[in-house]
Amino acid sequence: MSLIKQVLSFENLSSAWEEVASKKGAPGVDRISIRRWRRHWEEHLYDLSYEVLTNTYQPSPSKKFYIPKKKGGWRRISILTVTDRVLQRAVLRVVDDLFDYGFLDCSFGFRQGRGVRDAVTRIIERRDQGFTWVLDADIDDCFNNLDHTLIWHFFRQTIADPILNRLVGQWLRVGASSEKDHRGIEMGGVVSPLFCNLVLHQVDRILSVSDWKMVRYADDFCVFTMSEEETYHAYELVHDVLNALHLQYEPRKTRITNFDHGFDFLGGTFIRDEYHFTSNKKRVVVEGDLDNDLFIDYHPEGYQ
Repeated sequence: MSLIKQVLSFENLSSAWEEVASKKGAPGVDRISIRRWRRHWEEHLYDLSYEVLTNTYQPSPSKKFYIPKKKGGWRRISILTVTDRVLQRAVLRVVDDLFDYGFLDCSFGFRQGRGVRDAVTRIIERRDQGFTWVLDADIDDCFNNLDHTLIWHFFRQTIADPILNRLVGQWLRVGASSEKDHRGIEMGGVVSPLFCNLVLHQVDRILSVSDWKMVRYADDFCVFTMSEEETYHAYELVHDVLNALHLQYEPRKTRITNFDHGFDFLGGTFIRDEYHFTSNKKRVVVEGDLDNDLFIDYHPEGYQ
């Protein structure tokens, strides 16, 4: 069965709809809520399949709002229509494993069976192995600067289905930073984390052949080395790789540090042999091994 037939099978679309409905998200620009969509959900799925196959499907513009960041500034969030969320979820259900197979072990964000706890555990392992110097990196407005040409190129390296490629092109255009721009994806889009991982996987690949260790969660990452000098070398290498991907450091939030001075990552703070974060308005301090139950209700800011 072709990929697009797998995506548009009633079973897959139904599962995608159930996943979207379970998240109880807000309506998009069409003002159609989950509750309203549910009234005729089977009819909506058949219509959606027909529109995709006949090339009459058109994604809607997203509804945008802004939330404050903990460290200042604003984060732009996009809310897609229920219909667009269902189709993106249906596509992701089919293609996600195809891409995940090629992603590297240093990547933890939005991958099945991986999460914040795994990233934190890996950082503690690197610290205990002697990788105590840190390139604490931040990419300048990453989601709004991801290059469409690169995303499309990396997507088509794995997926040859013309209809799926057409859908990706439509979603990229509607999520662009501006009508004349070929950059930017929707923070809040179902497929956006995959697009981000496709591009930043290139950073993972380059770093994987070095003696340094990397931990990445979507567009947040740290590089761990054994000396200050190595960390400066890592800074230059990552700078060059980001430049090739048409991205750059956020200079005010990128720094070279170590565990003695501490650093923040995914909403938590690492300093010496301690790790602490805030969950449900409570400060949690961890020394030594991590408790599996600590992260049940915790999500890093911006990735819920």
